[in-house]
Amino acid sequence: MRGFENYPAFYDAYCALLERWGLSRWREWLAKGARGRTLEVGCGTGRNLGRFADGLQVIATEPDERMIRAARRRAPKALLVRASAEALPFRTGGFETVVASLVFCTVPDVGRGLAEVRRVLQPGGQLRLVEHVRSVTTWVGRWQDFIQPAWSWLAGGCHPNRNTEDAVERAGFIIEAQGRQTRGTMRRFSARPR
Repeated sequence: MRGFENYPAFYDAYCALLERWGLSRWREWLAKGARGRTLEVGCGTGRNLGRFADGLQVIATEPDERMIRAARRRAPKALLVRASAEALPFRTGGFETVVASLVFCTVPDVGRGLAEVRRVLQPGGQLRLVEHVRSVTTWVGRWQDFIQPAWSWLAGGCHPNRNTEDAVERAGFIIEAQGRQTRGTMRRFSARPR
């Protein structure tokens, strides 16, 4: 599904605004906590790629060809693979860390995407996420439910009312308390496979 988030210039402008409101610090947390061979699922235009520690082997996936071209311009030496979260073309247990930011709100089959993440993680590996989720505040959650069809159409499949934390737990992960933060409808957290 095409929406403004599928056009690199619009996506970057939108993310730049969010980063001024604090998303930049959360992106730093996401990348700086990565250890070992790392997979970034849904790298978009590559806004996280320059934030990983030097010497860390990072492979990034993105299903949209235009976004991959933008990521390649931003990080010419990055290892980029065109792939969806639901069909990761990597061996089982191949990564120590998997990261994603503002991705699982848009993945069409969240359960399948998280199952793939779990498959490619090593035993004891870590999933690190920055996402927006359905609000626990009743009226805000209802508003997200109300705008979801139009927002999904406008924003290329993004679901503002997804509860990604619940989906992560249903997929067989345990969310860690350390580093977990909430700010409005935004969440950052890490999780390990059960």
